[in-house]
Amino acid sequence: MTVKTDLHCHTIASAHAFSTVLELAQYAAKKGLEAIAVTDHGPAIPDGAHLWHFGNQRCLPPYIHGVRVLHGAETNIIDFEGNVDLPADILKKLDWVIASFHAPVINPGTPEQHTQAYLRLAENPLIDVIGHSGDGKFAYDYEKVLPVFKNNHKLVEINSHSFLARPGSQRNCREIALLCKRFSVPVVVDSDAHVCFEVGMLGAACELLEDIDFPQDLIMNLTLARIAGWLKSHRGRDIL
Repeated sequence: MTVKTDLHCHTIASAHAFSTVLELAQYAAKKGLEAIAVTDHGPAIPDGAHLWHFGNQRCLPPYIHGVRVLHGAETNIIDFEGNVDLPADILKKLDWVIASFHAPVINPGTPEQHTQAYLRLAENPLIDVIGHSGDGKFAYDYEKVLPVFKNNHKLVEINSHSFLARPGSQRNCREIALLCKRFSVPVVVDSDAHVCFEVGMLGAACELLEDIDFPQDLIMNLTLARIAGWLKSHRGRDIL
């Protein structure tokens, strides 16, 4: 399986990351990717990007070294009501929005609380992707929530980086992916790169999906054209 976009990448605007937008695009081009998304952490995380960073992404050219660079964010889920740390007026300006739980932002609660948060988050029309939900610290009721993500046009991320960074994520992501296959929930495969050398490193997640014979027509970021079609259809955004 070849995935031609990587839609979860961090720059030095997230202070625990190490590369610029230019460096990310250069390495993406070397690896033959068609698109990347700049998705720095929202301001609620201790070293996240300032609010102005997200509003000012319009200064970026749409293509760098032939790679389509999407304006994006990884906004933080800040409570169990499903609220996030970026306001609606900022989110509306972006091409691509991931929402994720991070322990430095909110202490893990119970699976019931996480389930409630995701169900509320699913109602937010400005969120595109549920980020690295295989994190065992934020366990939730997969069978209850995943169909709601589908019905509310949310993409579920299979985050390759999590297999190393978040213990237990590979097992959890396998269960999530099997249920996404069962319920026909669309997914995206991302690297969660924090340095340019990691852009396009999707092998672990792709191997998992191949191992369970996951339908490729449910992988929305296989190509730029496919994700552009999804965004046009479900969000009314034209990224091409």
